[in-house]
Amino acid sequence: MSKEYEVWMEGYSITGNSAPACLLGTLKAGSFQEACDTLLEHDTLYNSMNLSRWGCRLYPSEEQARKNRCNI
Repeated sequence: MSKEYEVWMEGYSITGNSAPACLLGTLKAGSFQEACDTLLEHDTLYNSMNLSRWGCRLYPSEEQARKNRCNI
């Protein structure tokens, strides 16, 4: 059974640059893992094992993504 998932990436801070959490996309999938894998399947910065992109973790909600910040 599919449900709609949002995929959010936590914000980051790196050597004078930073960005807030951002929505990468919304799609129907069987799980959050599947949603991430489908949405980011051609993204070379995506790490399926760690559910991260460019070292920043992925979350199913804006609230969770905004609570965290990755320091690259």
